[in-house]
Amino acid sequence: MIDRRALRISLLVVFAMIAAGFWRLSLLPDWHQVPAEGPGDNHTFPAFGLFIPAMALLVTIGLLAVRNWLRSGSEDAVQPWRHWYGLLLLFNTGIAGLAQAFMLARSLGALQSVDRLALSRVMMVAAGTLMMVFGNTLPKMPFLTARFRPLDPWQWNRHLRFAGKLAVFFGLFLAVIMPLLPLKMVSPAAAGLALAGMTANYWHRAKVKRELSPQP
Repeated sequence: MIDRRALRISLLVVFAMIAAGFWRLSLLPDWHQVPAEGPGDNHTFPAFGLFIPAMALLVTIGLLAVRNWLRSGSEDAVQPWRHWYGLLLLFNTGIAGLAQAFMLARSLGALQSVDRLALSRVMMVAAGTLMMVFGNTLPKMPFLTARFRPLDPWQWNRHLRFAGKLAVFFGLFLAVIMPLLPLKMVSPAAAGLALAGMTANYWHRAKVKRELSPQP
């Protein structure tokens, strides 16, 4: 279900990001610490921080691959899902690449005038907007079968409506509330948001699965 062109682009970007990280470390006298604000500044971060965006992107690719394995359908049904997952993957690829490029540039003394917090907020608003658009699209997506605990078409439609509302809510939270939080609270809040979303999604899926068909 993953668009192959989007997957190839993302994997190439991951490779470039990892290579760029090692290249930056090779320029340091002490590769354990990377300058965060440029030469002559005392602010540093651990070397593994350079690879966090690439690792996050690999996790995203892995999650999409799992979803691809869990669901199947006709080519006509799969195509809209493949299109949307490709867009989501490319968006995440762009965000991860931009994040690492910004980290590398700052470690080399460039982009000192760019506010990290402002850039993070712009990314949050963009991600939240995309999530809201995807949430509005979800109820219109075609039916797919699942390997485990498959849903009937009417159950699928009800679950997609719930998932769409959930995505819109979390997208709104990400775009409006998250930018107002202190930067150190963003990662815990994002992790909690993702966990809450997955829990609610699986809870509703199990709930719908136990319901009787409204058709006589």
